Amino acid sequence: MAVLQSGNLSFDFQFAEFDDGYIRYKFSFLWRDEPVMNDAILKRGNDYWDKRPVGGFLADEFREEIFVPFLRRILEEDKADYWESLDPDVTVAIYPDEYFPFLKSHWVLLHESEEQKQEREAQLQRKKERGKLPDDSYTIIVFVDAYNFKGEGVYQGDGFSLQMMVNRTTLEAFADALAREYEEFKKQFKVDEWNAEND
Repeated sequence: MAVLQSGNLSFDFQFAEFDDGYIRYKFSFLWRDEPVMNDAILKRGNDYWDKRPVGGFLADEFREEIFVPFLRRILEEDKADYWESLDPDVTVAIYPDEYFPFLKSHWVLLHESEEQKQEREAQLQRKKERGKLPDDSYTIIVFVDAYNFKGEGVYQGDGFSLQMMVNRTTLEAFADALAREYEEFKKQFKVDEWNAEND
């Protein structure tokens, strides 16, 4: 399981199974290794929903995994974009070098020490010269549709979102871990063979 960590908050993402062409993901939000969501209000009760991790969620993709390529594209292009699972159970949006709520700040700078100013200007110069930097920041917002909750029979467009902020190094490590796990997953479940037989 690959983990994207920001302080005490983590987004745990796992390739769970491959069933008749569908790649199933499991993911959870944890605070100090404890699920953030109340498991008692999440759907259970059939073969699909019973595979949900405690306080976690499921999502599917068909035939080809596209979450890792999405992460790679964000890291390469540094342009805001989003990934959505096959059914709109979950959406992951990533905003490079932007901070929620993505509008002009209401804050007014009252004081900046000479040292802070030099540090900020040096950072801007490094970015200008080198482009991508290890400490480039990314705001990640994960939206989960209310369909995941008990009593909801269809996708709602409502739900909840969780926000994290990470740097380039952390996001690259997460993408690399997921890519390695997917290679093992493909071997275990013979994904390429299934796809070749069902073209």
